[in-house]
Amino acid sequence: MMGNKRKIGLLLAAMAVFATACSGGKTPSTAAPEAGKDAAKQAEQKKEPVELVFYSQVADYDQTFMDTFGTMIQKKFPHVTVKHLPAGSNKVADVVASGQTIDVMFMSIGQADTLTTYNYQYDISELIKTRKYDLSKLEPSAVELQKGFANSGMYGLPVFTNTLGLFYNKNLFDKFGVEYPKDGLTWDQLKDLAKRLSRSEGGVKYNGLVMSSSANIVLNQYSAAYLDPATKKSIFTTDNFKKAFELLTSVAKIPNNELTAQNWALAAQQKMFFQDQSAAMLLHFVVLSLSTLKDQFNWDIATFPQLADKPGVGPQSYPTYFYVTKTSKHKEDAFDVIAYLTTEEFQSHLAKKGMLPILKDRVAGMSQFGQDVPTLKNKNVKALLPEKFAPSALTKVEVVKGQSPGHTAFFDAYQNVVLGTKDTNTALREAGEKLDQQLANVLK
Repeated sequence: MMGNKRKIGLLLAAMAVFATACSGGKTPSTAAPEAGKDAAKQAEQKKEPVELVFYSQVADYDQTFMDTFGTMIQKKFPHVTVKHLPAGSNKVADVVASGQTIDVMFMSIGQADTLTTYNYQYDISELIKTRKYDLSKLEPSAVELQKGFANSGMYGLPVFTNTLGLFYNKNLFDKFGVEYPKDGLTWDQLKDLAKRLSRSEGGVKYNGLVMSSSANIVLNQYSAAYLDPATKKSIFTTDNFKKAFELLTSVAKIPNNELTAQNWALAAQQKMFFQDQSAAMLLHFVVLSLSTLKDQFNWDIATFPQLADKPGVGPQSYPTYFYVTKTSKHKEDAFDVIAYLTTEEFQSHLAKKGMLPILKDRVAGMSQFGQDVPTLKNKNVKALLPEKFAPSALTKVEVVKGQSPGHTAFFDAYQNVVLGTKDTNTALREAGEKLDQQLANVLK
């Protein structure tokens, strides 16, 4: 009998040794998580050091890139050294000619033709699959926009966005006894407010509403582009573009809100709102407006006006994408980094700095918006993002390439109409014909 007990004891001891070996020396209930953490740390430590070079052709981040992006990337990925090429001293053509390696290019969708012009594009669809990256957490319109641009692939991931906002001078509303604009107002309601605020008083001409006409036409709620990417021809005379155009020019036809040869252009309309404080409301890019508005007057934000037949639909989104380049020798590391930039952790970091997050969950994404920006305290920042973005018009390379000549043609038509030198049909037809001539060269 004692022999049987001894055998059972040896068997139990052997089973204990086996269990201990399988659990890394810990009990099964606690070993797996700890072992996983240790393994992850060891894997990170074993990664070969890499340098990732980031580049954008605009100089907006020459001084702030490391503070906004680089430092957190290096903290998250200790094996990665971030190098940022300042755009001010590195023009894109010179960078290409020099053979300088770029691992990640970042730019707004409106500049993304640079990626394809210099053959940097690389489809990250396989990396998205193998890394099990979840695209569904991102703003859907930004994902669909990139898929259109990349012919159903994905060249990059959106990291933050821009759009249009409605900003207003509370001092002028108070001065003239007019109620502030409410969230959810329609274009007709906005124009009614503008009419009540447009006047001359004390030798000062006050405009109820001014705008960046170019920003508003590019991100219009009708999703009308300057051209048809299939035909590579202007669409200025189509019903959809005409609706978008007439909506903008109708603002200049509000009594006492007319524009003149001296103030129809963008710089003059901006000055009326930001500096002269003679304009009560402004429709402009969110990012530019927030960076310009400090404490020069008492201001706030309301939601962008809605079309009566498109409730809840705002302007288009204007995302900035981070692209892993074809020339990168560290594509997997580069992808891991840009994927990190879309995490809740990093998106909260951007939101605190006053940058519009790209997450589908608007409530969570905007919950910490502007916390590090004193001038945004007590502002209606939730109004900066619409319930739903209008579908983007910038879904093809040809459309993006046509932006520059398209702007010129648009301004020509816009000036003629708001100053009353041509009717809408004539202005659009003539501007469209000029654009077709330019597109023949740009898109050949």
